[in-house]
Amino acid sequence: MTLQVSTPQEEGIYQASKWLKLPMLLDGFELKQFFDALAPFQIFPLTGIVDGCPTSLEYFIAEYSRWIEGLKQGRPPRDDELRALLACAFTDDAEALWLQKVERGFLAKIRKPVVQVQAHFFSYSPVDGEFRSMSMGPQSVFWGLQCSFPQVYQDPKTMEICESAESPLFRKIQLWTREHTRATPFLVDNKKINAPMRLGKTCFSWIAKHPQLQERGIWIRTN
Repeated sequence: MTLQVSTPQEEGIYQASKWLKLPMLLDGFELKQFFDALAPFQIFPLTGIVDGCPTSLEYFIAEYSRWIEGLKQGRPPRDDELRALLACAFTDDAEALWLQKVERGFLAKIRKPVVQVQAHFFSYSPVDGEFRSMSMGPQSVFWGLQCSFPQVYQDPKTMEICESAESPLFRKIQLWTREHTRATPFLVDNKKINAPMRLGKTCFSWIAKHPQLQERGIWIRTN
């Protein structure tokens, strides 16, 4: 898949809102199964200067698996490790993205709705007993990846507000997640609290080792 080189004057500025979000923590081999179910698709980084080439699926899986193996040993991924897989687009449509030429390479830009993926964190507030997804800070808990797809976007050229067409790729993500992950049964002070984060089925065997959950007194009901 090759992305077209273009300009902001030609393409306009893309904006989107009303996101459907699927935060999930998977084991490394579960991510491989996940990618196999989504194929064919490619990954393009959306941050920093890029060469215009897709990120290798094997590289993505290897980096993510390294995060998870560290987590099992009591070490959540550091910021410098997370930079290897910052915000990116999962797409099976080369027309959804374009490249803007800059001095040392390209910037990847979105032309129309795509699945956007990034490292996911959440926080828990003992004040109101709420879990908050994509909350960053010293008390945040690493929780795998979040896949997002917008329901509404602004056409970059006409500025018209449009409803996103259904994404077959995001539909695959929804179906796979429903079958291979579970809603996470969090326990805080022996009280079960429902939250939107999902957990791969094989992760239940080791999730008690998650150091950030232990530090915050958060447990997962495993039966």
